[in-house]
Formats: sequence, structure tokens, C-alpha cells
Amino acid sequence: MIKKFLFTISFIALGLTSLQAENRAPFLIMDMIPHMTMEIKKNWDNKELALDSKQKTKLLEIREETMAGVMNAKKKLAPLENEVATKILAGSTPEELENLVNEIAKYKVEATKTHLNCVYKTQKVLSKKQLEILKNL
Repeated sequence: MIKKFLFTISFIALGLTSLQAENRAPFLIMDMIPHMTMEIKKNWDNKELALDSKQKTKLLEIREETMAGVMNAKKKLAPLENEVATKILAGSTPEELENLVNEIAKYKVEATKTHLNCVYKTQKVLSKKQLEILKNL
């Protein structure tokens, strides 16, 4: 009876961990690097921001490239994070989890670099005035 109860609790915890892994941002640096293309998307036709058609084309390319890279890393991360969670519940040692943790770190680095490139490229497309306006939106 106790084993069945513990198994049920472990199964529920693993299910919640799985959902959390899929919904977490895959970056190393959280809440400090701006999500510029997301803000631009929200303000696409903002008259004050005044994006021209050439800028919009470039910004769409940057966003699509970024989202593809981040989603690719995120798809790889969720199963690895779930595997670590499962193995922790099964009693694995930190040494046994080291390779998985290193692989997780590799994908988080990849996603963070993609995000940094997105910000850099976006800054190159926008004028100084537009960057200032974007900061204040």
C-alpha cells in the first residue's frame, strides 16, 4: 500500500515536472535580456515606432530564425530535463546525472546565444530613435 502510494506521488510529480519543462524558457540568463522582436511584434504598426517595410522584412526574418533556433533547443531540453527528474526520483547519484546536466547546459547555451544574436541583429535594423522608443513601450 505504501509503495503504491509513493509510486503514485512520484508519477504525479514527474507529470508536473514534464509540463514545467515544456513551459520554461530555455535560456541561461532569465528576465534580463530583452525580447525585442516580441515587443516589436506587439507594436508592429505603432506610428511612433514607425517601422518601414524594409525593416519589417528584416525583423520578420530575424524573428523566424530566432524562434526556430530557440524552439529546436527547447524540444531537446524538455526530454533531457524530464530524464534528470525521473532519474533523481529513482535515486541516481549526481555523478550519474553529470552527462545529462552537461547536455542540458549545452542546449541552454545554444538558446541563449540565439537570443543574444536576435537582440544584436534587431538593434542593427532599428535606428537609435526607434530603439529608444522601443525601450519605453
